[in-house]
Amino acid sequence: MTEPSGAPSIPKRPVVVPAIGLVILTALGITALLGGLNTAPDKPPPQMAAGQKIDQGLYETEFVEAKITVQRGPGEFAESRRYLDLLFKVTNKSDTTITTGAGSSATGAGSGFAGTLIKMTPEIKSQWGAQAFIPSGEDGKSSQLHPGVPSDVTVRYELDKAAQAPPEVALSLSKLEESENPLSGTTMWMPVDKEDPFTRERAVEVLYTIKAPVKQEAAQ
Repeated sequence: MTEPSGAPSIPKRPVVVPAIGLVILTALGITALLGGLNTAPDKPPPQMAAGQKIDQGLYETEFVEAKITVQRGPGEFAESRRYLDLLFKVTNKSDTTITTGAGSSATGAGSGFAGTLIKMTPEIKSQWGAQAFIPSGEDGKSSQLHPGVPSDVTVRYELDKAAQAPPEVALSLSKLEESENPLSGTTMWMPVDKEDPFTRERAVEVLYTIKAPVKQEAAQ
């Protein structure tokens, strides 16, 4: 049986969404677009240029330049060696003498001032890692950073024979903070680190980055 054409139609009841529900849904949507709850992106470390002074806690550091140094062999047929040299002016802010240290290309770990260079792009695969020293006199080298004395420090990476010299490098530096041992009462300088919110692992935090062109083929 068909309805009479004149019968009134039953209106559909509108679906009411409370205003508070719309607010929650909108907020969740925005949060999802931003990458989830409590996952705001980390603020990138400041980029420092050559000549700017960097407070590394234990050191006041000024990046000077990056260059390729060629060390000629002692004889006519001796092979030359090429190095990527990173030049800094470093002041030891403590009251004790500190070594310039060395860096490990394999693990990123190191000691002394060189140990605060935690990453370099492109990575230089040097057999001995980074060697840091203070040039003194003709072919002389020192490894002592005396308190309060600005020192010219070279951090050197030996390049493989077949490796091309990079046109520029990006350096990542860490900051050190004084930490006290509650058992012995002694203090030591340790890298500032942070915890990954997902893996709960801790890693040294990059606090400064430096990008610099590399000067080519400086003979020594």
